[in-house]
Amino acid sequence: MERQKLVVISVDAMSGQDDIAYARTLPAFGRLLERAAVAEIEAVFPTVTYPNHTAILTGCAPARSGVWNNVLMQPGISHPDWFWQHDFLQVPTLLEVAGDAGLTTASVQWPVTGGAPYDIVVPEMGNEDHFGGVEECYATFCSPRGHELWLRHRDKIVWQPKRRNDEMATAVTVDLLLEDRPDVLFLHLVDVDAARHLSGASGEHVHEALRATDERLGRILDALERTGDAARTNVVIVSDHGHLDTVQHTNVNVLLRERGFLTTDEEHRLLDWEAYCHSSGLSGQIFLADGLTPQRRQQLEAVLRELEQDPRYRVERVLSAAEAEAEYGLAGPFAYVVESEPGVIVGGALDRRVVVCKGDDDFRGYLGNHGHAPRHGDQPVFLAAGPAFRAGVDAGRRSMLDEAPTFAAVLGLQLPDAEGTVISEVLTGDGVRVPRAASGRRPADAGCTPAGVGR
Repeated sequence: MERQKLVVISVDAMSGQDDIAYARTLPAFGRLLERAAVAEIEAVFPTVTYPNHTAILTGCAPARSGVWNNVLMQPGISHPDWFWQHDFLQVPTLLEVAGDAGLTTASVQWPVTGGAPYDIVVPEMGNEDHFGGVEECYATFCSPRGHELWLRHRDKIVWQPKRRNDEMATAVTVDLLLEDRPDVLFLHLVDVDAARHLSGASGEHVHEALRATDERLGRILDALERTGDAARTNVVIVSDHGHLDTVQHTNVNVLLRERGFLTTDEEHRLLDWEAYCHSSGLSGQIFLADGLTPQRRQQLEAVLRELEQDPRYRVERVLSAAEAEAEYGLAGPFAYVVESEPGVIVGGALDRRVVVCKGDDDFRGYLGNHGHAPRHGDQPVFLAAGPAFRAGVDAGRRSMLDEAPTFAAVLGLQLPDAEGTVISEVLTGDGVRVPRAASGRRPADAGCTPAGVGR
């Protein structure tokens, strides 16, 4: 039997039945959806890009993967460095396991792949100025073949008003499929997410971004047809999170300053801190300085209770680190997690009022955002078509942790470190090996929402 191939395309922030219904009307998405198995995917928390793309590739939640936010904790820096380098990962990825099994692997614009040991890598990168600039970064963190393809298509990057890489990434992917024909390829496209951030969670701007994405998807499908690989290639569309309309900013660091837990100068630059809120969009993570006394920690916890209890702040609850890990599989070097009401930014800014509402003169920033508890809002998509998948099957709501084990099964591989289980009901079984769940892991028929989360 001829070995099956796998192409996974993340359409960042594609979510909900409205997106799927509109996608059915488009040429390329429609070609896939008419023969696709589908599932509604519950993201990992926080519902931001890097922890969730890491989960898609590893089957592990942040506590195990080591990627617990989009950006590093760098107090007082308005644009911290991103978790974009492969070295941040604490578990092997599907692409590493595939490479070890002799399959050829490629990733294009996938988060947390800078310097990854895949055959072909063109990573998504951030804060290049901290690493020698754009040219130096791509020369250093791409694979040799990836750098060659990036140089070939770098003129397709849109630099202003904000950099957009989707056209470059698509051109690189098409050339990869035509010239290199890898066994496994992962691609990340971001225009839908960018549209929702800029103009809100829904509207014609989202349809416009989906149309642009559909045209790119069409070129990718056409490339598979041209090589004769289409019939043996499984194409899966995934996404990482939904979006909610931003209605308020609760700037926790300003409250901490008012309560004496951090200090700034007249220009609002951070001078010192005992407690600091690191934003993850519609949630936040509270860090404690080394040597904080038990008495000061009790005083801080009184402030955090105030956050929960005062309706002005619109905070649903503050979890301890232990609670966050038990309920969400979220762990990192923080002490507390702030979970807001839907649409409320848990802000790390130091130069604003504690509470800024939509419509206020000083309300600024994205009109759509994410990072919220995964029970809120529209859910990510899973749309899979190809010889390994049963057309028309709806697997219902599943955990994002189940995607990587499912991809592994399609390739006849196992992911022993993954915490999820194979979505076996979407698979034909033709050439697919479904491994047994490892001891102590969640059984395949268990719900993906931990106890207590759905309140």
